[in-house]
Amino acid sequence: MAPQPPTDLRTEVLDLLSLTPEARLCLAGLACARCGSTEALRPGGHAYTRSPGGGRLGWAVQVCMNCPANPSQERELRS
Repeated sequence: MAPQPPTDLRTEVLDLLSLTPEARLCLAGLACARCGSTEALRPGGHAYTRSPGGGRLGWAVQVCMNCPANPSQERELRS
């Protein structure tokens, strides 16, 4: 079985009630939103969670220097 690529928190709307502790660190800006690293973090856009009223809540997240700054860059790099 091929290894799964890391999950990028910025590519989906997350449910606050089902977040892992690792995902909570990413939303708080304490770890990379893509790989979970805590080294050399920089601004990396936003991740979103569902709000109780049906809307979305935006979280300013960080990415490490080894991960793309926005999710669309990754798709371009794989092409």
